[in-house]
Amino acid sequence: MKKYWLLFLGAFILLAACARQENVPQTVAPQTPAPKSHIQGQAIVCLTEELADEFAIGDFPEVAAQLGIVSAERVFPDAGEFEAKHRAAGLHRWYRIQYDPAVAITKAQADLAELPGVESVEIPLRKARRSYFNDPLLKIQWHYVNDGKLGPSYKTGMDINVEPVWKEFTAGSNEVIVAVIDGGIDISHPDLSGVVLPGGNDGSKVFVINHPPYEIPADDHGSHAAGTIGAINNNGKYVSGVAGGRDGRGGVRLMSCVIFADEKYKDGSDEAGALVWAADHGAVIANNSWGYVFESEKEAEEIALEFEQEEWSLKTAIRYFVENAGTDAEGNQTGPMKGGLVTFASGNEGWSHDVPGEYELVVAVGAFGPDGKMAQYSNYGPWVDIMAPGGSDSDDYNEWVISTVPGSVGFMAGTSMACPHVSGVAALLVSYFGGPGFTVDELKERLLDSAPRDVIDLQGRSVGGGKLDAYAAFTYGIGPDDPSQADIKISTGYTGDYTIKSHETLTVDYTIKGNNNLRLPVRFETDCPGASLTSTFSSARLTVEAPKAEPGKYTAIMHVGSVARLNFPITILKNQAPVVVRAIDNQVIDATSSTPTIIPLADYFTDPDGETLSYSVSVDANGVTSARISDGTTLALGADGYGEAQVTVSARDACQAQCSTSFRVVSRNPQQNIDVFPNPVHDILTVRPGSDALTTATLYSRSGARVLSRESQAGPFQPILLDVKNLPAGTYSLQVEYGTNKQVTNIVKY
Repeated sequence: MKKYWLLFLGAFILLAACARQENVPQTVAPQTPAPKSHIQGQAIVCLTEELADEFAIGDFPEVAAQLGIVSAERVFPDAGEFEAKHRAAGLHRWYRIQYDPAVAITKAQADLAELPGVESVEIPLRKARRSYFNDPLLKIQWHYVNDGKLGPSYKTGMDINVEPVWKEFTAGSNEVIVAVIDGGIDISHPDLSGVVLPGGNDGSKVFVINHPPYEIPADDHGSHAAGTIGAINNNGKYVSGVAGGRDGRGGVRLMSCVIFADEKYKDGSDEAGALVWAADHGAVIANNSWGYVFESEKEAEEIALEFEQEEWSLKTAIRYFVENAGTDAEGNQTGPMKGGLVTFASGNEGWSHDVPGEYELVVAVGAFGPDGKMAQYSNYGPWVDIMAPGGSDSDDYNEWVISTVPGSVGFMAGTSMACPHVSGVAALLVSYFGGPGFTVDELKERLLDSAPRDVIDLQGRSVGGGKLDAYAAFTYGIGPDDPSQADIKISTGYTGDYTIKSHETLTVDYTIKGNNNLRLPVRFETDCPGASLTSTFSSARLTVEAPKAEPGKYTAIMHVGSVARLNFPITILKNQAPVVVRAIDNQVIDATSSTPTIIPLADYFTDPDGETLSYSVSVDANGVTSARISDGTTLALGADGYGEAQVTVSARDACQAQCSTSFRVVSRNPQQNIDVFPNPVHDILTVRPGSDALTTATLYSRSGARVLSRESQAGPFQPILLDVKNLPAGTYSLQVEYGTNKQVTNIVKY
């Protein structure tokens, strides 16, 4: 191709004025076509219905021997639940023949065409790549917002006019899947992770012959196209995507259908199979930033005519995608749109012909630069359906398109870069207008008929369509003073007010009647940080997340077009902290048991706002008791040893307000009436009865003389303390009278 330019950057982009010498950008040399346009040793044949299920190359031994045929397999394998639909589309009639590459293409084509039941023979062609958020690099994505301030080469308005769509309509829905038929998408990229379907039976897949089918290789070109369509918006990282959502969690989902891989895979790829797979697995838009390789414009013209007049497996696959995407095996609509949109880059040779771009069922995309001029490299002609930003002819990489590449971002230029802008805007349209009954024909009408003409400087050439304009597509067919807007009504079944407690989230659903045909934008205004509105043309959902806003009174307004509006005052009440209902009693636990003591915390705490509380617990002494919160609402106490500890339980609400209560825990052996410790003792001897009672503790010397005595009402939490630090070292006798019981213990003083 004439232009396929790539500039790698490190983890961050530096503007040229800031770059040091070693960081001066370099361009990758333009790719040159292969010596021949066709792939040696392969042919794709279309069989009659009668022969399709009985076909075996062994039935034709003479031809098989002459061509050195090694295999014959269906291009579109058995599709399980979708097989009946595949057969109805004639997909089962296509076979891929692999033969000796040394055999001349003309001989192989002629000999295969002579076989009974063979309706057409196709020799595969080589393919080539064509090549208001906080996202830090959005400010240099002129292709989204071009206000002319980046320099003299930037003409105001030479962008896709997407910012008002993000603000008034949508930034992309995860119900929409876009297939990126290209090199593999970097699934681990911070701006793509989470929106790319992983490799698997229901997701991304590799269609490069002999490559592991579900190991998605990260590719520069495929990742760049994917980033333009759906790089995650408002996540504070790298770039923005056309349909990358609003909230930092992504918008549309991306399916990586890989048809380019490492050079070691030299047997080509199954681009037709990629389209059919995408249609059967949920994609409703297929982005194709690639085309076939031709040695001359004349050859491109000849093959374009052949592609138009003859049946090719790719034509069958494109037709299948257009007719069957968004439907189940029985043809019922299951996706956001019935039918699928197939976009193709028009090509980078500056020619007036291209394949598959000229096929009437695809949307062919040409390229312009920030100066509003059609790029010299862009193919042209009445078959080019729409123009989109692809980058200028300049060597100044800032005038190219910046998007994601594996692990980073990079600049590229080409119709490859223009094509995903169209796919991205199409994805926005399906996100907003999609639903039961919405068809690909409606999408194409909005997308193509709204594109303003005579805006791009075609530099003496002609194209069939206008400049991509996202906002024009969304407001297509609606005048600002349309009298039918007066029939639009907003209603809801919600009967409450908009006063909510500081921990609550309020969700209210609305129905918008009378907007089915007009499909006017739904706008939302509010001064409440926690309030947001998601909407389609016929419904809306208000969400008020009180924890995100300070207590107070706010105003919110929903507009539909310029006539219908609904005002609702929002009041967020001040948070009330949780309170202790009553103190937790001191606890005596069995030090010899493994069964925990259970305390239900709802009996001791409450929240005036009715919030569900979270609890935490701490213990001031190790080795005495363990304490943990069980099932979120219960305190479980266990014994780690003997002794006394203080346990503190705290209750916290969603606004992090809290209250606490403390109690004491004694861990002892219940088989003993009295605990005496420590023994030996140096200063304080503790005498703890097992229950409350009048207790007398008397210490006698070895000669029987009473040396110390104390009487008090004692218990587990009120022990008798005897100060023995002034007594001589030696052995003593402790007599404890406890109710009607008496206990004598020898004590060693040191």
